[in-house]
Amino acid sequence: MVHLQREGLVLTFILCMGVCVFASDSTITFEKSSQRYERSTTQESHEVKVNERQKRETDNSNTCATPEDYVSKLNNMRDSHFFRNDLNPSISLTWSGTDGVIIALTTMTGGIAIQPSKLYRSINRGKAFSDISSQLNNDYIRKSYGMQVSPVDSTMIILVGYDSPFSFLAQNTRLYITDDAGANFQKHTCPFQMDAATLKFHPKDKFKLLAKSQSDGVHALWLSTDFGHTWKKIQDYVPAMHWDPVNSDLLYFTFDPQHALKANSIENELYRHSISSEKSTLLAQHVHSFAVQNDFIFLSIQFTGKNTSRVMHVSKNEGHAWNAAQLPLINPEQFYSILDMTEDMVFVHVDKPLDTGYGDIYTSDERGIVYSLSLSKHLYPNTGGITDFYKVMSLNGVYITSQLGDENTVHSLISFNKGGTWQSITRPDGTNCPTTEKVCNLQIHNFFSASKHVRLPSFPLSSASTVGIILAHGNLGDGLSFSPPDVYVSVDGGYTWNQPSQLKGPHFYGIGDAGGILYAVESTSDPTNQLKFSLDEGECWHTYNFSDTPIQVTGVSAEPGEKAADVSIWGWDVHGDKSWVAMTVSFDSILGQPCGRDDYVVWTAHASNKIGSIPDVDCQLGKVTTHTRRKKGTVCRNGDQLDPTATTKACACTTTDFLCDYGFKREEHGNCVEDPNAQSSNRDICIDDEEEVIVTHGYRKIPGDGCVGNEPKETIKLLKKSCAKANISKNDFGVDKDHFEVYTTPLIPVAFQTDINKNDYGVDKNDFQVYTHPTPKAPSTWVIVLLVIAVLTLGSMLVYVLYRKRDSLLRIRYTPLSQDNDEAPRQNGLLAGTQSVIDDDDAVIVDVTANGERDTPRNGAILSYHDDSDEDLLVT
Repeated sequence: MVHLQREGLVLTFILCMGVCVFASDSTITFEKSSQRYERSTTQESHEVKVNERQKRETDNSNTCATPEDYVSKLNNMRDSHFFRNDLNPSISLTWSGTDGVIIALTTMTGGIAIQPSKLYRSINRGKAFSDISSQLNNDYIRKSYGMQVSPVDSTMIILVGYDSPFSFLAQNTRLYITDDAGANFQKHTCPFQMDAATLKFHPKDKFKLLAKSQSDGVHALWLSTDFGHTWKKIQDYVPAMHWDPVNSDLLYFTFDPQHALKANSIENELYRHSISSEKSTLLAQHVHSFAVQNDFIFLSIQFTGKNTSRVMHVSKNEGHAWNAAQLPLINPEQFYSILDMTEDMVFVHVDKPLDTGYGDIYTSDERGIVYSLSLSKHLYPNTGGITDFYKVMSLNGVYITSQLGDENTVHSLISFNKGGTWQSITRPDGTNCPTTEKVCNLQIHNFFSASKHVRLPSFPLSSASTVGIILAHGNLGDGLSFSPPDVYVSVDGGYTWNQPSQLKGPHFYGIGDAGGILYAVESTSDPTNQLKFSLDEGECWHTYNFSDTPIQVTGVSAEPGEKAADVSIWGWDVHGDKSWVAMTVSFDSILGQPCGRDDYVVWTAHASNKIGSIPDVDCQLGKVTTHTRRKKGTVCRNGDQLDPTATTKACACTTTDFLCDYGFKREEHGNCVEDPNAQSSNRDICIDDEEEVIVTHGYRKIPGDGCVGNEPKETIKLLKKSCAKANISKNDFGVDKDHFEVYTTPLIPVAFQTDINKNDYGVDKNDFQVYTHPTPKAPSTWVIVLLVIAVLTLGSMLVYVLYRKRDSLLRIRYTPLSQDNDEAPRQNGLLAGTQSVIDDDDAVIVDVTANGERDTPRNGAILSYHDDSDEDLLVT
């Protein structure tokens, strides 16, 4: 879905899975503004230098062949549509089905809606739209969560009616429903007033929906089994709910027995509900929050062994049995966050206490029970739920994230083996950093940079259908910079990068024809009509005027899956009547005939791996992986005939195929050595009150790693823990005794957080005294003279220091903000992009898989969000 609005230039692309808390389909949001972006002196200086450099480099570039007669070919394959006589300032767009249908909805931006919503439909990928507003009966549709699409069948769409400022008087919500890609909409009335943000689509059954009521004081959970036509109440006082992604008959919800619905309550109860039997079964008590994905259920619950602490439990059998996840306990000021669960293992962020803005990443075994430390000082601010954690979709095991460094600076790291090891991102060959930088690496910009108002029109982009290709904004140096970033391209999964001279500065960008086309449009405050494209994976770039008159571009969009050869450019006619306009360019004529067998080559993933110690073998995650890719320099249409399915061959194990087991840490040479801190600390979660023996082996193979033989020498370590009359019963974990089963294999211990003592905040409570102001005395004349001299001297020194440090002041640093400050990306044009954007009202992370399903985060940002440091596991 796409959403546009007049007050700001924002593109929001929302592609949610069925269990998504927010919108449930590809949503792009644009908003108009007659104001220009304000440019800082630094930005203007940067742009002037970029223009000069780009002109010189373009003039000297004679190695790239220009596609034959490409201008006239593209002119014959371009279309435009102006949304005339439509005063609504916001427009939302969604792709529906697989035949090039786009639904466009215009709405008001908020407050009192004075203009009815208008609805449009295109059946030719945006080349032309028909006005079908009559199907809405002059009704008002919400801007936020107003258009939601089934993740199972994108031809099924729900429009949610607008709630007026007097919505507390309303008793129901109007829905407009289509199951034929917008050809027909039917009006239905809910028997309750729906909180549209809570609408959850089932990940497999396209007819099943969940939603919660609002403004009735009870926040009841409602179920529909016929795609919103009829509804049945399940339970009142429900804080959260999730579908079971495996068993379509089951769902889970928490119930507040106190009927208080307080934020961060630990009095909630977790239930499993069967749709067929209409019965709910109690699974756990004292629940803080829970998450469900794949066959995992995670619980964050109160741990009575440590007052006010919380512990995580995991179940892989629908809540019939639970095990304590071997992760550190957290106090009420900390949080857990699930980062990824897509590759047979779990990435969990565990927040550090005292609002540091960082924490540790732990990775699990295949059961989600035993965890190892993967990365320390992982950046994850406690406000706004902003993290740079990104899964590269085009290659298994590749992740990018940000780490907090010295002086609270932020730098990027990449892992090629599921978090087993992390390293800096190598800058492109032939590039240099400013002399002020201590280290020269490539830094990737993501959500944290956007939250700091770095102009970021597109986030990191990769696709399962375009193996090895990554597009991202970045800068060179030892940390992220406030300067406008440039666009960088990798074609080998992040090992090496290229910075095209034509892509200096921020751009909207995208991928088409399964990697056969890369395209970009400059993100600027000035109108433009230039589309830049590459047919050779980003090595050579060409420019095409997509319209005769420049428009104010708000974003680019392509059909989900990155296989289409059409590019849609959205904006508004700044020189005309300010109407929204969609420009569509098809590259079919340039690509020509479908590729044949001779147009492809076998490409080995991780061939650029410089870590492996086995000669002539490109092993990663224990296997050599090969894919089919179009020959570089060949121009033909990939279409659907390109099969990205990989073939693998096992290879011998190395240390990079293993994680350090609990109680061990990786030294600089890559070996796992015993961690002395793990032995001296009281870390075990005792389930029984008897002495427990914990077995740790030093190394643990990465889940999904296929290596054979040559395994590292194990160091078996037996740790004993005396529970010393802790007398912690099974029910102390908040789990129903009848269903609780103790895990029989020896568990690895978990770190306790020590009780807060009087010195934790630098103040001794026993010696603390209220400060009283002494009686002031009149200063002498000499004292005044000396103070004036001192102030002048210090001021001169400060000016000199700032002058010498002016470059370092441009570096992004993490600074804790109060909960009242909005740390999330603003509605200022930063988040426009083809793949994912934040709506100015609601934050949504999205993705579309190769088969059209929406089930993983598009830009690699997490599936979990927390609005406050006390919230855990808000997995969509």
